[in-house]
Amino acid sequence: MLKPQGMIRNIFESQQEQTLPPEFGLLCWNVHKRNIGYKFDLYFNELLEHYSIDLLAFQEVKINQNGVSLFEPFHYSFAPNIKFFNHSYGVLNGSRILDKETFSLLSSHRESMIRTHKCAIFSTYPLHSGEVLLLVNLHAINFRANKVYNKEIEAIFEKIVHHQGPMIVTGDFNSWNRQRIHLLMKVAGSLHLKNSEIGQGHLIKSFMNYRLDHIFYRGVQLTESCAVDVHRISDHNALYARFRVV
Repeated sequence: MLKPQGMIRNIFESQQEQTLPPEFGLLCWNVHKRNIGYKFDLYFNELLEHYSIDLLAFQEVKINQNGVSLFEPFHYSFAPNIKFFNHSYGVLNGSRILDKETFSLLSSHRESMIRTHKCAIFSTYPLHSGEVLLLVNLHAINFRANKVYNKEIEAIFEKIVHHQGPMIVTGDFNSWNRQRIHLLMKVAGSLHLKNSEIGQGHLIKSFMNYRLDHIFYRGVQLTESCAVDVHRISDHNALYARFRVV
């Protein structure tokens, strides 16, 4: 496994909207490296028909050298944590409008056996209210002690502590024990982030009754949220949330 390359961006030349709409939808999904191919494209288009989606926050995305056409009609920024032959794997933020700024953070620690880093990606988007929404999408370190997990999560939250406006923090947190959940609630609470109450919660990927995927938010109103059964594609079901700008 080679050192991951820099961020990959796909920006369309034409766009109509300059800001996110007053109500916008977010799809968070660990796609389990299965996002290339006809089966995924077909199902992704079905999701776009059934849900109003303006933002994507995907984990375990697989991109090859021809990846510029992925996830149309979304602009996207992709931050890899692994490069293996002709493919890169990582986290991706997508949107129907151009972001103002995007950057990424690679974990300082590696997974214990496969020795790979994990990654988080941070993007800002203008709202019609004049405020700026920060979207944080992370795939947290997994097979390490709680002490290492805590350091990596705290490093991510340290990157966003100075953001003054609305914020959504989402992804696969690998929060599979009481200590990890306690830390998440602590650092989220320190930034006044609420944890989404998600409908169809039994569909959310869990381990020992601890949910792995979450959506935290502040500065916007949550109007709808649910887990979406996508087991045909991934071992994680997707999370959908709709927000209203207040």
